[in-house]
Amino acid sequence: MSEFTQFLWAMRDSIQAALVGLNPVPTLIFSLFLGMIQPRRSPTWLLAALAVIPATIVTALLPTVAGYQAIWPDLTQLEVQFQMIILFILSYLVIHATGLIKATLPPITPKPNSHKPV
Repeated sequence: MSEFTQFLWAMRDSIQAALVGLNPVPTLIFSLFLGMIQPRRSPTWLLAALAVIPATIVTALLPTVAGYQAIWPDLTQLEVQFQMIILFILSYLVIHATGLIKATLPPITPKPNSHKPV
């Protein structure tokens, strides 16, 4: 086998391992939250990065709930790098979709004097 073929197999194995160990729930929650509170059209890539950081911290600290040590991601591992890229893309898509939904919905404001009985 050539070195390039071995490289492709290593990349495939790394992506497969990243997908097996992926926990997208905290990222989805933070992305939806940031997508809903964004005041106006702001840079989605920046909000996506801001959603991935606390989601990674929550995922790392999740084992401490059961009394175990925190499992911090090793950013030198290829699987972790693929996970961060996947989570960033997922967060970007969720925040972008939430921003589009917010932009299409009309603002809900009360009508003047609507609280008075007729």
